[in-house]
Amino acid sequence: MSVDITRGYDSFFGPPSEPISITEFLNDAAAVRLNPSADGAPAVSYPSWEQLSEDERAAVDEECSASVAELKATVEEVWNNPILSAHLYRMHDAAVNAVLGQDNPPAPKGRKRKRLPVPESNEVDPEVRALQEKLDAISLSCWGLPKESALFMRTSKHSDFNALSRSPSPTSPVHGAPDALITLTVHNRVPWVHSQLTRLSQHAVLASQTLADFIRSIPCDSSEMPAEQVGGEGDVHGYSYGTVERGQDDGAHTDEGCLLLIEGVVYGDGRPGEDYADKLLSHLQTLPAGKRPQITKSPTSLGQTPFASLTTRINQPYWMLHQGNCEHFVVVDQIRLPHPSDPPSGYPLTLHITPALSEVCRACSKVPAVLAIVGDMRLGESPCLFCAPCWRNMGPPRDEDADDVMVVPLVRHRRVWEDGEEEV
Repeated sequence: MSVDITRGYDSFFGPPSEPISITEFLNDAAAVRLNPSADGAPAVSYPSWEQLSEDERAAVDEECSASVAELKATVEEVWNNPILSAHLYRMHDAAVNAVLGQDNPPAPKGRKRKRLPVPESNEVDPEVRALQEKLDAISLSCWGLPKESALFMRTSKHSDFNALSRSPSPTSPVHGAPDALITLTVHNRVPWVHSQLTRLSQHAVLASQTLADFIRSIPCDSSEMPAEQVGGEGDVHGYSYGTVERGQDDGAHTDEGCLLLIEGVVYGDGRPGEDYADKLLSHLQTLPAGKRPQITKSPTSLGQTPFASLTTRINQPYWMLHQGNCEHFVVVDQIRLPHPSDPPSGYPLTLHITPALSEVCRACSKVPAVLAIVGDMRLGESPCLFCAPCWRNMGPPRDEDADDVMVVPLVRHRRVWEDGEEEV
């Protein structure tokens, strides 16, 4: 399995947190009121702060402002000096490499590794020597990096960055009813290693939105499959894309079933009769009592369950099943209050999509294939993948075998974004 380190890190999650009630989170956040300050920036006000007198507030403000200003001035003075900042970068890299055991890495064969000479103590700039003496005089035991710190080091993941900051910035922040912003990541099983997962997409939803709103935003190929054209005798004689678009119904599906299992509660699609949740519970009844998981069905469907009514855990995978046998694992990355720089509308937003791998046309070997030709004796294989121009130039057969040829459109890989437009 040749996967780079960055993608490998994004495929791992955990350990899970304690159960978090989103309703209690919103209630606790409502106790902290967001009041606009004099310069227009949001200022957090606590009840204990309001109980202080004006003189006590002024004393705390003066002490904190002086301390912060002093720290800021010291840091800016060091980082604005290229000699001192370069020294800090070099010392940090040396400390990290020493912890990770890479201070003397083996050089590639046939190549000599160039090493920069370490300056002697008498050649060090006086400013650098003074800064290093101040750093060495720090008495904090956690200031250095012991060898055990290697267990807590990793490269940055996509979930460590706020992708919403790269979204179209709003004209003015909107502060309405208290709401939470939830970031969720969808993982798929690796086809050739089912015990491992790979990241499919990442989404940002509001706590006031339903589970069905989130599921409709997942760019799954199983939901983009062409519909079968069945003849009068029940045989399939073609495929085509239907006219019903995703997201135009009031449920979680157009012609698909779906379920989502969260903390022992399964949420079905709410279709009349027996939905996916009922089928799952019926299947679990066939298992032995000792191996049967304790799962209950929610009284509300996916389209009737808002995120605000859930109790979830961060970094805990939740099982999702739709389109018959298509599995996903949904992981909650973070639950937070909306920031003024976040987009005020357009949720759920898609923050990341893993590019889909498309097969190349067998004729030209240049353009991605969009058609699968089945039963054509002129081709060397069946099905044979073709792009639209190559199949248009070749054309269907004209002999008696033309009725045995079937042209199947491949998955379009449509991606629906917040503006409602589709990209092919």
